[in-house]
Amino acid sequence: MLRINKNYSLTLKPYAVRLYTIKLMKLSKKTLDGNMETLLLAVLSDGPSYGYQMVQDLNAKAPGVLKTGEGTIYPVLHRLQERELIQSSWRAGETGRQRRYYRLTPKGKKALSDNRLQWAALKKVMTTVLGGNPAPELFQSTTRHGVTT
Repeated sequence: MLRINKNYSLTLKPYAVRLYTIKLMKLSKKTLDGNMETLLLAVLSDGPSYGYQMVQDLNAKAPGVLKTGEGTIYPVLHRLQERELIQSSWRAGETGRQRRYYRLTPKGKKALSDNRLQWAALKKVMTTVLGGNPAPELFQSTTRHGVTT
């Protein structure tokens, strides 16, 4: 901690900070099944995208937790398209190769908004029922000593 004494000189005091490392665990297929539609709608809310890029975006947002593959998302994309929540069209990608791009429809934007409300309600219920603290076995405590400036 930085302190200024009466003589206007600076002194440094040591501090201790408790850090927690979360053990990463891959989410089960069962857990993801009910949420993949919402995850894909959320990715598409950033703008049109194609399958491989959506997989990369999802996996990058939760490295080590999500291990989504193209085989997982395409059936979900087809369902979303059948329900008119997304539309697709073929167009040339950055490399000139033809790719199927997906985009949200107005109905899809509404569904995403509704899903976010549902998720918030479910999160509140789960936190209330399970308790406000995460599972302790997921956290490892470490203490580091240092000096602030």
